Amino acid sequence: MGCDSLTTFRPGILFLIAAIVFWGAACQQIDNHEEATGSLSAEYSPSPAGAECKMPQPTQHWLDSDAETRNKAARREYVEMMHSAAPGVDWRAIEQQNGLDAMERKRQARRDPPARSPAAYWRELGSRNLSGRMHTAAWSPDGQTLYGGSDRGGIWKSDLDGNSWTPLGDNLYGGAYEIVVLPGDTGNPDILLRLYSNLVHRSDDLGQTWVVPTGTTGLQNTKRVVVLDDGSSTVFLLVQKSGYWRILRSINKGGTFALVRTLTNCGDVWTPRDALGPLYVADGDQIYETSDQGQTWNTVGGPMPVSGTKTILAGSEAPALRFNTAVLNNSTWELWRSENAGQSWTYLRDLDDFWESLVASSTDGDLIAYAGVEMFLSRNGGGSWNKVNTWPEYYNDPVNKLHADVPGLFVFSDPTSPTGEMWYVGTDGGLYESADQIATVNNLSLSGLGVSQYYSVHTSRRDPDLVLAGSQDQGYQRSVLNGPPPPPPGPWADFDQLISGDYGHITSSNGAHDLVYSVYPGFVLVQEGEENPDLLYPWVDFPSGSSHLWLPYIQADPDDQEAFFFCANKLYRYKREFGSSWSYTQHSAQSFSPFLSAIAFSPIDTQRAYAVTSDGELYYSNDGAVTWTLSPTPGPGAHYFYGTVLLPSSTNKNVCWAAGSGYSNPPVYRTMDGGRNWLDMSDGLPSTLVYCMAEAPDQSGVLFCGSDQGAWRFDPATSQWSDILGTDAPICTYWTCEAVPSRNVVRFGTYGRGIWDYHLETPGCFPYGELRGGANVLALGCDAPPLIGQSIIFQIDGCLPGALGKLVLSAEAAEEDFLGGTLLVDLPATYQFPFSANASGTALVTINIPDVPGLVGQERFLQAGAEDANQPNGWALSHGLRAVVGE
Repeated sequence: MGCDSLTTFRPGILFLIAAIVFWGAACQQIDNHEEATGSLSAEYSPSPAGAECKMPQPTQHWLDSDAETRNKAARREYVEMMHSAAPGVDWRAIEQQNGLDAMERKRQARRDPPARSPAAYWRELGSRNLSGRMHTAAWSPDGQTLYGGSDRGGIWKSDLDGNSWTPLGDNLYGGAYEIVVLPGDTGNPDILLRLYSNLVHRSDDLGQTWVVPTGTTGLQNTKRVVVLDDGSSTVFLLVQKSGYWRILRSINKGGTFALVRTLTNCGDVWTPRDALGPLYVADGDQIYETSDQGQTWNTVGGPMPVSGTKTILAGSEAPALRFNTAVLNNSTWELWRSENAGQSWTYLRDLDDFWESLVASSTDGDLIAYAGVEMFLSRNGGGSWNKVNTWPEYYNDPVNKLHADVPGLFVFSDPTSPTGEMWYVGTDGGLYESADQIATVNNLSLSGLGVSQYYSVHTSRRDPDLVLAGSQDQGYQRSVLNGPPPPPPGPWADFDQLISGDYGHITSSNGAHDLVYSVYPGFVLVQEGEENPDLLYPWVDFPSGSSHLWLPYIQADPDDQEAFFFCANKLYRYKREFGSSWSYTQHSAQSFSPFLSAIAFSPIDTQRAYAVTSDGELYYSNDGAVTWTLSPTPGPGAHYFYGTVLLPSSTNKNVCWAAGSGYSNPPVYRTMDGGRNWLDMSDGLPSTLVYCMAEAPDQSGVLFCGSDQGAWRFDPATSQWSDILGTDAPICTYWTCEAVPSRNVVRFGTYGRGIWDYHLETPGCFPYGELRGGANVLALGCDAPPLIGQSIIFQIDGCLPGALGKLVLSAEAAEEDFLGGTLLVDLPATYQFPFSANASGTALVTINIPDVPGLVGQERFLQAGAEDANQPNGWALSHGLRAVVGE
């Protein structure tokens, strides 16, 4: 055989070659080679398995009518369990302090921007068009800007049509349950006040900086903030402190607050919206008013017939003063109404579906609304009620139908509107407006409001432009990215919601999207097909009689694409029988107490498996997860360690990382001996819950993790973690992360601010064009990042013993049919390194990179080919490798 013919891609004979050549010189010789040709074969496409495929219309859930109520309660219990801590340890207080510490780090980073070392940058991915929970809305004093408060994604502003959403709170811990906007001093921006949990924050520079107003420290809770419509910008807060609910007042635009009234229960405050008027407060069974900014108080009308532990007050100004109150009487919310300013009261109804969202029109005293999962409206003073729309209607018309779950209702006086007012509705699917008193609604969240809440993200190894995501209340989603991101800022990728609900733990056997599994609280969803996905129906039921978590962990079988593991008190394995039919067996006799919360298989040897439970027990297996050995560490206190994630090393089967709740113990451990012993590896991390971990794609050994209030980097040289949010990434819960090797990106899914990519501008060898099928069966890798002045060894696996081949290096990538596979380098511009495989089918090629600073940052593209009589055209090909040179 000739060794110089690129047209046949045939190499010279050599068992093991050390190709000592200059990296730069290689590309100087590229143009001297002729173009290669070869017979073409059909493009690879996944073959259908003959399943009964069905793409259902999205719904909130496909279970019984009460499933959503149970689902929310179970989710709260699940989140509480994840944040495992010893008795007396307040993990919420710890995480709040973590959030405040993150705010301080951001403040310092903005003041003194750190040097980018190692080089990296953040870019927001999306979703651009599917939003998460919005709590509140407010107008600027001039009525030209709309502000919105999210669940955990901070505060946003836009024009009134929702066309220019901009985040103002990426350096602010938490979201905003209530906000008011005050006029800044002449020529200065609006002043923002937000309430979140027990915190009050103020900004007079549109979110560049945030401060805690004087008089608002040490709060237990916050409920309401209102501003008088009298030009004074007097602000009232309803807060809880030292066990009592109190009204605080500010006369300097929220700079300082002072106590003006202490309430007898968790009451409420309200002030007219369409004219100058007093402040009204519901306190116990009585309405009071103050017309002198809280200096004196007078009773309004008579006492209400009922006094509960909590009251929601919604007044109406026109044509006469009316009050509507929701009162929590024992465990029942009761709706009461007074049409004569509190002189007498009428019981209207019990509120079964109520999330403390109650509002009344400012121009029509008979128009009242309340909401929970759905929104209810009465146009005759509570005589009859109608749903605005049922939650399933949203999915066929997200522009004009409300999303399920409504935590916020607001009405603003608007003399320019035909009805004299504008309504806003905050939902788990974004923020809506209505100019016609809810005759119609309009979704303002369809472009740029990046507050999606994600549990899981999965990017295809074959085509990194395909991204799947599992969200809270916005379902199982898919996006086609179509190339690199545009310049920042803002989210840029649209996602399609394939089915609604809550989905997590997206997993596939080989990293592609041919067959993907994800879990909903009640069944396992299976997607088949990467380019044209089908959701297989019927859904896969959980094991009968099993005891498991709300979102039980599942893991695709690394050795069988049509199988996956289900984690419960036992480990189950599901196997496809035919079509959309799946059966399960108990894979291991081992019992896990109380639940398995994660398992993982070593990519080096899939017989090596690791497991962790929700009570912190760590196990290892040497026979593919059939039999398990309990690790003696982490030892005492382990039952306060909820294991969220296991990350086996990509280079050593005996190395694995475990992470989880770290309030009464370390949040991260590592084993170096196959699971027998685990050591604390948490230096630099706060006491927190670590949700996810990923390994950098650049052969550096660097790790990343996501926690309740941020993202972190582990430096293997110092064994320390450091915060990587910098000045750009939001303070948020980083719930899921994955490495995207071809892009040298770590992709984080947050709970409240969508998906963010951490781009690593580091040297390394990054695979691309993986899993193409056909003749592309060889594996190509390298032992270290390519650095100037050093040697790099490329390894080709999967060859026939003794097979001859060539490693081709090019300055350009390509993608075209070639020899029954896919050519991934530009052959008219190549340099070749012959090799011969050893008896195990492995070949090594060594390249020396010259010590030339001008090469730093340059890219080269490599692909291997070897003779293979088992392939139709006599050649086996590898995937591509993008090599980025460093120093």
